[in-house]
Amino acid sequence: MKKICILGILCLAILSAAGCKKKYVSPLETPNVTLAPEDKPYEFDFDQMNNDVIDSLQDEEIFGFVKELDVSGNNESKEIVLNVDIVENVSRDAIEYMLTEATRVIVDAAVTQDFRITSYTSEGFGNLFEKYAYKYKVTCGNEVLVDQVIEIGDSVPFDPSLTLENVTG
Repeated sequence: MKKICILGILCLAILSAAGCKKKYVSPLETPNVTLAPEDKPYEFDFDQMNNDVIDSLQDEEIFGFVKELDVSGNNESKEIVLNVDIVENVSRDAIEYMLTEATRVIVDAAVTQDFRITSYTSEGFGNLFEKYAYKYKVTCGNEVLVDQVIEIGDSVPFDPSLTLENVTG
């Protein structure tokens, strides 16, 4: 009985000592994401953006018609450039879906790199293209299939709600 009492007192001492540790208490009720000042220049890493787009489209495994893809850009001139080379006999719907997916990933990559950029929704592609021009070109060998420049502030002509089910029916 004496051992049980000593053990009980020892456990109480340990528990009360553990309860006396200082704990960090946030001064905020909910944490906020830190945003850069609105006037700070955007500095996107276009190599990372390129890798993100390539990885994402390869993961989908439905874009086997893409032979080569490259995303580049320039922070000073505020432009993003997407170049895609595809195989022959690809439908316009498949090309549009691939461009839509690539654009979504570009926006996601921009959001990841700078929280001032808003993500795409089913209604639009966020605010990235209010800050940057978007140039995209799709070729099949030497033939240019699509060559479009969207100036800063113009809307992107893709349907952000486009899904594979919409394309395949």
